[in-house]
Amino acid sequence: MDLLLFIREKVNEGAILEMFLGSVNAHAMVSFIEGSSMALQYNGLSDQEFQDFIVWLRDVKREWPDDGWVKKYLRELGGDHEAAIKKFLDFVAEFAATRKR
Repeated sequence: MDLLLFIREKVNEGAILEMFLGSVNAHAMVSFIEGSSMALQYNGLSDQEFQDFIVWLRDVKREWPDDGWVKKYLRELGGDHEAAIKKFLDFVAEFAATRKR
C-alpha cells in the first residue's frame, strides 16, 4: 500500500508513470503490484493492508468485478490506461484515508 501511495503522490507531483511501470499500461500496473506482492511473500512479509483494500474495493466500493479493475476502468474511460491507473490509485488513497481516521 505504501508503495502505491508513493507512486500516486509522485505522479500527482508531475512524475510520469513510466518511471515506475516502464509504460503507461494498466496491465503493467497489475504486474507491478503482483510482483511487489511476490517479493514481500518471498521475504516472509505480507501486505495485509493491501488485502484489506481489495476487499474494501470489492465489497464497499463495488469496484472489483469478476474481470478485474483494469478491464472495468478501461471500458469506463474509453481505453485510457493512464486514467485507469490514476482512478485505481485514487481508490488506494481513499482507502488509506479511511484507515487513518
